[in-house]
Amino acid sequence: MSDAPDRDLLAAEYVLGTLEGDEAQEAARLLRDDPAFAVAVRAWEARLVPLANTVPPVAPPPDLWDRISAATGAQAGGTDNVVSLALRRRMRVWQASTGVGLAIAASLAAFIVLRPVPAPRVAVLAPLAGGVPVLVATAEPNGALNVRPNGTIAVPSDRDLELWALAAGETRPRSLGVLPAGGRQLVASLSPGTQLLVSLEPRGGSPTGQPTGPVLYGGRLVAVD
Repeated sequence: MSDAPDRDLLAAEYVLGTLEGDEAQEAARLLRDDPAFAVAVRAWEARLVPLANTVPPVAPPPDLWDRISAATGAQAGGTDNVVSLALRRRMRVWQASTGVGLAIAASLAAFIVLRPVPAPRVAVLAPLAGGVPVLVATAEPNGALNVRPNGTIAVPSDRDLELWALAAGETRPRSLGVLPAGGRQLVASLSPGTQLLVSLEPRGGSPTGQPTGPVLYGGRLVAVD
């Protein structure tokens, strides 16, 4: 399962400066250790930072310094003057960044809203010889695969059903594990057009890594709008 969309969003939030705590530390670690994340950060910087040129500066209220001085008890000269200078530096940063932050936030919001959400894929598993569908499999965009029965499935006590994935263009199926008659949820990376198959195997599943018993049911994953 790929986490590229989440990493891309994390990179955008890193550039925006909205991360805090563990998320900020994780982003800093990824920027140092993950070349793909560093590329995503550079791409977001190139995309968002130029917005600063389109945003007019926002001046703080005229009485802001008086209110800050009153709130902090700052007096002219000495340490208090150093505090005042530090506050002024922070306010200059605030003045320069407020409009830019709003523009970047708007751009990030548009990215989140407009980013296409992959549709789930569904496979209806029916007897290979034809008949009523027996199982329905749903592959979610996050990699979760849910397989549920469409009715009651009878399995001999000395046998197990086993689920297999056969990707388009491949000739050997890949085992996804034993499939209880009541269905199962698992995590699997499945490409579009993958065929799901169910075979009847000895207890515990195939001993060879390939189907040894009859393949009972099958169906292909197709996108659902």
